[in-house]
Amino acid sequence: MGGALPLLAALTPEGHDVRLIDEAVEDIDFDALGAYDIIGVTGMIVQRDRMRDILLRLRALPALVVVGGPYAAIDEPFFDGLCDVLFVGEAEETWPRFIEDFAAHRPIERRYEQTGRTDMTRLPKPRIDLLKQQHYMAASLQYSRGCPFRCEFCDIIVIYGRKPRVKTPGQVIAELDDLRRDGIKVCFIVDDNFIGNKREAKLLLPEIIRWQEAHGYPLIISTEATINLADDPELMDLMYRANFREVFIGLESPREASLRETKKIQNVHGDPLAEKLARIRDAGIVVSAGFIVGFDNDDASIFDEQYRFIQDNAIGQASLGILMALPRTPLHARLEREGRLRDDGDTCNFEPAQMSRAELVDGCAELLRRLYEPEAFFERVLGNIAASRPFREKRARILAWSKPADRASPLTAARDLLVMTLRLGRALRRDRMLLSMGRRYLALYRGTGGRGPRLSLHNFLSLCILHRHHYKLSRTGGDARSLNMFDAAPLGASSRPALPPAYGPPKMARESLRQA
Repeated sequence: MGGALPLLAALTPEGHDVRLIDEAVEDIDFDALGAYDIIGVTGMIVQRDRMRDILLRLRALPALVVVGGPYAAIDEPFFDGLCDVLFVGEAEETWPRFIEDFAAHRPIERRYEQTGRTDMTRLPKPRIDLLKQQHYMAASLQYSRGCPFRCEFCDIIVIYGRKPRVKTPGQVIAELDDLRRDGIKVCFIVDDNFIGNKREAKLLLPEIIRWQEAHGYPLIISTEATINLADDPELMDLMYRANFREVFIGLESPREASLRETKKIQNVHGDPLAEKLARIRDAGIVVSAGFIVGFDNDDASIFDEQYRFIQDNAIGQASLGILMALPRTPLHARLEREGRLRDDGDTCNFEPAQMSRAELVDGCAELLRRLYEPEAFFERVLGNIAASRPFREKRARILAWSKPADRASPLTAARDLLVMTLRLGRALRRDRMLLSMGRRYLALYRGTGGRGPRLSLHNFLSLCILHRHHYKLSRTGGDARSLNMFDAAPLGASSRPALPPAYGPPKMARESLRQA
């Protein structure tokens, strides 16, 4: 679930009617919006064009239109003439003040920017009760803001700074309690770097472990972190015991020159990336990863190099994107000085150093297609399982942690299996590839016995559902709007995981994915 809107609702002073609309799970009824006094719009750079479309339509309404969020924080000129009020950066102080001034008919400003960093320990619990939770595959929870590193392309340190700020363990546990009461089974901690402050993370994790133990491990957790997680066995063990099943890591490139160029120094310190990835896997945690092409040190051979690295290291879910020069980032400033920025609506907004923009765009698209051919995807997933006995042993223990009541009965498991099979079949038929892709899936299932322990049909179907989603994304330019509600929660084609909360499988199938 998107965390920004529920938090904004919690920050709204009492006495106001608040409605949250997430286009990932519902269409916008523009006629109904006419009844509201204030309409807020937020989004990331990948939603930029859609934000413009929405804002242009809102012009016809009498409401005051306000904009905030990550893209507004880095590209204020884009919103000139599109809104009445712009919020820049964090808004925990400015949003309540704006609402109070508006309600009291006091003058309001056209631009609000908070002067100091938000004190995370004073944040209220997000209003997740306002979300249409039946449409979401996973909840989101924010624990920290900020990252200590200096990656040239990243806007996180521009918006949130380089000193990680965290919530208290008590705040996090209170939010976990809310998720559990609402029957939510999966939580993504959306921090850009969960271990940005390792000391604080090690204080939080034992509290989550105690909470999980007390309630029979009701919640599966995943998050984002940096590769230096592999250098801290204590931290990895705490995350495993807290039921962190997956971690997304921005690996970006196997090419050291490109990593040094973009100041991703944490990725070149110490052991090779492959050894670090193996240690995280052995700790019982799946690694998904982000990759970027288009650095100055990348030539046309980078596409094959990326493909081989991802396959060899069995990274099942690999997000891939073209380097983007975001406004206000050091990369944007450097390329502007060099006269290499381009703002012509192309997928690539700069001139690469060693290939044309067309070569970069086409090469990235072809690499994404190769990665999500079913044979390549299952080679990675099965290789991940087969490569590590400690991983298999730790995963087996997870089943023993949950309450017996939380485990599906044989009848329920059979029903879920039937539902998954039927819905996957219908989805493939809609895609006009029921026979072609079905044959490939069947051949892969028959061959799983040669790559370590054979997957159950239940788990294999879960992976087919996930694969179909990525397969379609790899052939639609990463446009999640082209996918239907049976698709698994997507990892967008970008370095960091864009995790729109919709596109989850139906409820029974969603429950059946818990053990996958």
